[in-house]
Amino acid sequence: MITSIIIDDELMAIKGLELELRNFKDRLEVCAKFTSAQNAIDYIQNNPVDVVFLDVEMPGISGFDFLNRFQNRNFYVVFTTAYSKYALNAIKNEATYYLLKPIDIDELEQCIVRIEKVLQKDSFENRLEDALDKLTEIGLGSRKIKLLYDGKIAFFDPADIIYFEASGNYTYVFLADRTKIILTRQLKQIENDLPESLFFRIHKSYIVNLTKVNAFLKNEGMLLVDKNISLPVSVLKRNELMTRL
Repeated sequence: MITSIIIDDELMAIKGLELELRNFKDRLEVCAKFTSAQNAIDYIQNNPVDVVFLDVEMPGISGFDFLNRFQNRNFYVVFTTAYSKYALNAIKNEATYYLLKPIDIDELEQCIVRIEKVLQKDSFENRLEDALDKLTEIGLGSRKIKLLYDGKIAFFDPADIIYFEASGNYTYVFLADRTKIILTRQLKQIENDLPESLFFRIHKSYIVNLTKVNAFLKNEGMLLVDKNISLPVSVLKRNELMTRL
């Protein structure tokens, strides 16, 4: 059963969406409803939720402001709005679906199917990662870095990654074979998934693989990695970097 909440400053919009969602009561449960985004934030911090049906234009805290309150989001988002102009920003904020008001029942059905698919995929990823962790614990495997891109899950040996570079809501990963991939996640989100013993954030825009470091030019504040790549090191990170090298 999918657990969900609805956030919309218009009570009639909440009632309308809830009524439509009753058609899927055997697949989705509406656990709570909020006309205040702040109250919803307080709720989510204490209650696990699979998906949030979220309006965009709300007084005080907009839908996008609401998402910015969560550095490490553990729920999926479906935007519900009367305006198509927010679609691009919704994509940048990794929305699972975008429903236009008034909500069409067939479109809502497709939305539910999409949610079910991503939840099933997420469950599989967690089981696979747990299995890899157990193999590592008993000495039958090595710790892999899980990256999601191009609609697939890939596991990289840490030695294959040189550094990560932030680009707004996206992150570039530069690999040892001189290729790069793009992830639809922010650098700060990726940082939490990396082993601290191997990776270090040298700058707001860069995380490096410490095993790839060749030299640190302290006076210039530059780090040389993988032979000919120079990356800036922020002033606040230089002393800590010295202790890590």
